Amino acid sequence: MGEMRCAGVGKRNPNGMGTVVKRSDGRYQAAVYVYTATGHRQRKYVYGHTWEEVNDKRLKLLGNNRKGVPSVESSMLLKDYLLYWLDVVASHELRVSTFSRYSALINDYIVPHLGHRRLNRLSVGDVRRFLADLAKGKGKGGKMLSGRTRQFVHAVLRSALQHAVREEMIGRNVARLVAPPKAETAEIKPLDKPKAEMLIEHADKHWLRAAWLILLATGLRRGEVLGLAWSDVDLTARSLRVRRTLQKIDGEYVFGEPKSKRSRRVMRLPLLCVEALRRHPDIAAERALPAQWRPLPRQPADLIFVTRTGRPVDPRTFNRAFERLCRRAGIDPTRPAAHLRHLAAHGRGRRA
Repeated sequence: MGEMRCAGVGKRNPNGMGTVVKRSDGRYQAAVYVYTATGHRQRKYVYGHTWEEVNDKRLKLLGNNRKGVPSVESSMLLKDYLLYWLDVVASHELRVSTFSRYSALINDYIVPHLGHRRLNRLSVGDVRRFLADLAKGKGKGGKMLSGRTRQFVHAVLRSALQHAVREEMIGRNVARLVAPPKAETAEIKPLDKPKAEMLIEHADKHWLRAAWLILLATGLRRGEVLGLAWSDVDLTARSLRVRRTLQKIDGEYVFGEPKSKRSRRVMRLPLLCVEALRRHPDIAAERALPAQWRPLPRQPADLIFVTRTGRPVDPRTFNRAFERLCRRAGIDPTRPAAHLRHLAAHGRGRRA
């Protein structure tokens, strides 16, 4: 091996800490045991033209070990890099709901197709073929993937690879060089006045009447309506303030910030909504089961829309109730409850 001396150090470092040695070709090297993205330890070699250069690299790896951060490298498998990116980067930068969505798209689509590729060997052709396969394949539910879902998958891969570019692990983001899939724009057919009136009439005796009316009149998102508390509403001034959203992620209710800064807004309430909200406490009291009352510790104490036991309303239950309401009103039951916000926006645009 030639001259293998410890430059500038009188004794060897403890096992796993690495030792800088000079190679027979004149360069220096050090070997350090590091943590991989999967949590295992493996030996990693670093090289340089001077002892100081290699020692700096050695200390950086040891610093990662102390912080419990994996020492990623460009030759790692893409599936391992994505695991590292989710754990170290995305989990700290994304909203809980967005992180859950990204994780699902990575595990369901990107890893099965591209996870075996080396990060630094991933090509434009790989990404293009991957997106073409998604367009021909089916999703977890057995249905063809929509263009919108394929757009999301492409965006997640592009975002993860861009971090690798910033970390100088790869020279270019190949996902950015591939055009995103096209999404079909579904035509939104607004309810005509008779159907809207029929919907309101059939909702009159439902305990979620106030929620339906707020969705239809203001265009709030479903999670924003289900996250409303009485402290967010001023019935005298006929206004409400959007401060939080409710989602159910992996079986857990999550109260989070609105989708964007623009989403934190004050909305004007039509008189019909105000009247429905005034009636709601009596409706909720009639349904309540005091003996089984067990609200979640983290939910607002004055949450408006709660179940018989005082817990948040499951968004899926909300959708199913809306489907039943539509059937009774003679309206297409496949129209999701979230569609009401688009109908409301369309209606406001026509009145403008």
